[in-house]
Amino acid sequence: MQEHPYWRSTIAITCGFVVILAAAVWTIRKTSHEKRKRSRTNDSKEPDKVNANVNSESNINNKNEVTREEDVNVEENEETYDKQSPNDKEYPNDEERPKDEERPKDEERPKDEERPKDEECPKDDTIAELPDPKWEKVGQIQELYMYPLKSGRGKNVRECDFTEYGMKLDDAGKFTLRDRMFLVYNEETGRFQTGRQYPTLILVSLSAVDENKVKLEAVGMPSVIFEVPKNLKDASEAVQCKMWWGEPVKCIDCGTEPAEWLSRFLTGTTSGLRLGYTMMDRRDVFVDPWKKFTQVYRTLRSEDTGLFSDLASYMLMTTSSVEQLNEKLETPVSTLQFRPNILVSTQQPFEEDEWEWIKIGERVVIRNVKPCSRCKLVGVNPENGVMDKEEPLKTLKSFREPTDPERISLEGKAPVMGIYCGLYVTGRVKIGDEVFIHRSNDSSVELNHREAENPR
Repeated sequence: MQEHPYWRSTIAITCGFVVILAAAVWTIRKTSHEKRKRSRTNDSKEPDKVNANVNSESNINNKNEVTREEDVNVEENEETYDKQSPNDKEYPNDEERPKDEERPKDEERPKDEERPKDEECPKDDTIAELPDPKWEKVGQIQELYMYPLKSGRGKNVRECDFTEYGMKLDDAGKFTLRDRMFLVYNEETGRFQTGRQYPTLILVSLSAVDENKVKLEAVGMPSVIFEVPKNLKDASEAVQCKMWWGEPVKCIDCGTEPAEWLSRFLTGTTSGLRLGYTMMDRRDVFVDPWKKFTQVYRTLRSEDTGLFSDLASYMLMTTSSVEQLNEKLETPVSTLQFRPNILVSTQQPFEEDEWEWIKIGERVVIRNVKPCSRCKLVGVNPENGVMDKEEPLKTLKSFREPTDPERISLEGKAPVMGIYCGLYVTGRVKIGDEVFIHRSNDSSVELNHREAENPR
């Protein structure tokens, strides 16, 4: 049976109408839904802004407090928060910093080898003997001197490290020089030799050549370069020398070349004198011969001693003291005749006698432990090595002899000029640094020394 074409047309029209009707209904429903959504959005726009700000603030605070176990107040006033940027906040330690304020990258930090080794030393507020320092400015650093060779020519430096063993001078690519790290000693007796026995020793310079070698030189002599001994802790190579009052000190002999050079320059022969290099041993002032000194100078510690210095690792003088002495002399003398490490510019002569605690620059702290007693070595002219057997010692005696009976019984009436100092806080010092003092309640350092407790 053949289907009539009329019915096929009717079915097609009906299906098309249904499709059109369904599409219209879907469009109407979609439009109505979007209108309702926009209406809800407009009604809640302001509350959403506030909530967004509060949530943002809460997130930042929570981020800052990752390592803390305390609650964060997220109701902080929005205006106050906006005025205080994250960079203005204070963070007690690195763990509390937000990630966007991390420390500089490694390439922005100073390398370990560039950092001073004294970086971890205590600051002055941690010094047990100085709990509440009140610093008063008294002057500034005029000159800095170091003497790599004991009794050798002084070396004027603009900047150096103050270490527990004395002044240290680092020069890139060269051997590190320290104050009085070499000494001349008698080959037979082992006794140390100075400008007191050989005044021309004061003309001998010692300087660094490279990382392992140093050079001895003096006018009229060809210089000698030699390698510094390396086995500092090898007891089998140690030589025992004798210093003041027979104090035993150990050193490493530097070999034949410097020994012959020194013997030739100082004695005119090729033998008799040797050159010793420090083993970096700490000297003990609580055994003989220094034990008796600690009973008079009671702030003196073993830590205050230098490598081969007569006693302490630092000696300080003032410009005004030298000036007053020169006013009394017919022929003025050089500051270098007194061989200080630190020369401070001041107004009042010999005011350093009364100083106890001394701060240099931002960090370094030293303490006056003993006046510096003077001998005939101050008569040696550092320019020509000639000793004047009278001046300036004679004039110095006329107004700088000690009067304290306890000191006189210990050291006699040797005149004093300058002060020995021990180091309490290490650091970098340069010419021009300001110098401060802390005045104790006692009327003078002399009383303070006698009354202080033995630190050991």
